[in-house]
Amino acid sequence: MTFDFTPEQKTLISTARNAASLPQKATDAVLVIEERASANAAEAARFGFEGVGGRSNTTAALMPGLEGSEAALSSIPESHRLRAKLIAAAIALGVGRAAVAHAVASMKKGDVKPGPDTTVPHWALADGATEVEAARMLTYSAAQSLDRGDRADDLITRALEYASKAAQRAVDAAIRVEGASGYLKGGLLERLSRDARTLQVILR
Repeated sequence: MTFDFTPEQKTLISTARNAASLPQKATDAVLVIEERASANAAEAARFGFEGVGGRSNTTAALMPGLEGSEAALSSIPESHRLRAKLIAAAIALGVGRAAVAHAVASMKKGDVKPGPDTTVPHWALADGATEVEAARMLTYSAAQSLDRGDRADDLITRALEYASKAAQRAVDAAIRVEGASGYLKGGLLERLSRDARTLQVILR
């Protein structure tokens, strides 16, 4: 009796292995990390920073925020710091997206409509969402430049700077839209705010 995998199972295993590893192309890595960060920034940070040469830490894996990725981040070799900055920019995009999505859901739940309503500053959210989209274009451009083999140092540094600030502004706008109740300790916006602030000081 044998327990060989069927061709379909072998394909599934191969797909799972590929999905579990950080893509080599910077552009693909940014897409993967951004998507993961929009659901869980801390998980995306650990995955991304370990993928560029950081050390895994099982204690850090239990922590809820980006501070849980410090062990992996601190052990990244100097030769990989540029790619790590790009990963951080992608995480910021995910944080910004999560804040915007949360605020939009909150406005829909409250039946807020576009217009001159001064009780819910939806225009602040529109500005925040626009900045996140601009940060996305800058980050994708930096990733493509790195993939082409260009000197992308300045572009990646600017992408991280802009993306981290855009994430913070999107979170701030989401808090304004939802009000103080949205910033309860342990809530999504409180965690996103902490993550956005962390992204503004790492890898400088």
